[in-house]
Amino acid sequence: MSLIKKIFIGYLVCFAIGTALLCSFYLPSTDIVKITGSEVKRVDNDGPISAENPADGPTRDVYYIYTIDEKKKIMVYRNEDTGWSFPWYFKFNSADIQAQAQSANDANQITRVVHYGWRFNMVHMFKNIISIKPVDGFDASGFSFYTVMKVLGWIIWFVLIAIQAALPTIITNWRDRKDLRRPDGSIVK
Repeated sequence: MSLIKKIFIGYLVCFAIGTALLCSFYLPSTDIVKITGSEVKRVDNDGPISAENPADGPTRDVYYIYTIDEKKKIMVYRNEDTGWSFPWYFKFNSADIQAQAQSANDANQITRVVHYGWRFNMVHMFKNIISIKPVDGFDASGFSFYTVMKVLGWIIWFVLIAIQAALPTIITNWRDRKDLRRPDGSIVK
């Protein structure tokens, strides 16, 4: 295998891993959970403000929603507006979502939570809730509009990889055919 092919395969692998991570983080996912509580914390760029972490810059309020799933796994979500910034979910209703969460908690209601992001305990990173909808039980469908967006994102990702993989062969064949043309336009076989 030539060096150029190895470099190209390495590029494709890096592209596939990179786009998979981006899609996994920014495209929404759905969880069916029972909300067990919620709270508001004052945070800055370093995380929640406390005696160990005093405020050292601009601060903001962030809502946190505590949940438990069917397998009794506990998950904490953040509920923060995205506003006009990336990712472009144009979410301006975090207070309304917090009220829905409190109402679902009071009614002991099972909910469908649509979120994006990852949860890492060590760096205080939480999934951000996009929407909350009540459902009948834990066996409810996790399908939503955002699921369609995620599937389309994965399809586009696979098409881009297929195009990148096929492009060198297509270009080489085109160049070979172009070189084999006679002045009258016919192709040498």
